[in-house]
Amino acid sequence: MDSTAESLSETIAYATSGSSGHLSDRPELTCYAPSARGRPEITFIDFRFADGGWSTHAVTGLEVAASTQPAGADHAVDYEIAARLSEREGLLVRRPGLNGTTRWVGPYSGRVLSFSAAAVERLADAPIGRIAFATDGSDLRVCRSTCHILSALSCVHQDDPSPDPLLIESLHLAVLRSVIAIRAPGRSADPDLSVSQAGRACAYIREHLDQEITVSALAGIVGLSEGYFIRAFRQTTGVTPYQYIMRERVDRAEALIRSGAGSMAEVAARSGFTSASAMSRTFRKLVGRSPTGRTAGRRA
Repeated sequence: MDSTAESLSETIAYATSGSSGHLSDRPELTCYAPSARGRPEITFIDFRFADGGWSTHAVTGLEVAASTQPAGADHAVDYEIAARLSEREGLLVRRPGLNGTTRWVGPYSGRVLSFSAAAVERLADAPIGRIAFATDGSDLRVCRSTCHILSALSCVHQDDPSPDPLLIESLHLAVLRSVIAIRAPGRSADPDLSVSQAGRACAYIREHLDQEITVSALAGIVGLSEGYFIRAFRQTTGVTPYQYIMRERVDRAEALIRSGAGSMAEVAARSGFTSASAMSRTFRKLVGRSPTGRTAGRRA
């Protein structure tokens, strides 16, 4: 009998959005972030095991995983349950319906973004049966980009206990789209929003700029799936919904500051930022100055 199977009674059962199984030991979790939709559709985990061990997987959705610390020369992956997209980048994809065991030797850390089957279908705008999942690492730029997105997710969650849901949703979708393709022809590869759709989406953003805005809300307003909406919005405006909203918030904050409409904390709240410090970080990232520095520069 498999030694892994024999020891299941002594190990830790786990369940994520896209898989379930057993772990040889409890990992240290740097970050554990289930999606905030009222149901655990998507879960992001940043983990570390102090010693060698194993994990079993019964995959019902999709998991995209990246190693952040080499597991050693004897690290073994069961290829029936994981396609190693990049040996160099340590990127793995566990597809729906796959079962098996992953083993490692020595300390091992990594990041996993786990999607339920329903989340995959919703974001891909296609049933599971029409989705082809990546099986090779021929495009190393895509592999590296996906690893960088997983790293960005970890940083966002660790830096902000209540991150912008639009940013998180956009990063989730970016990871998903990097490892899937739709088998059957569907909508245009480069879709556009109609004038009416773009107008409704932008009007909603302006009217709700001081509130939480999600991809699902924007997509619902124009009658599109979330994945299709993000592609169409970017094709139409040249930026992602998140980038567009951040620019709108910066513009509103700048106008409020010029008019003397309250403290930095009040301006941040009225512009949709979670705090004055978050507003300052966004200003520095987008315009290279603090909020007051930009307005002072314009007065001069």
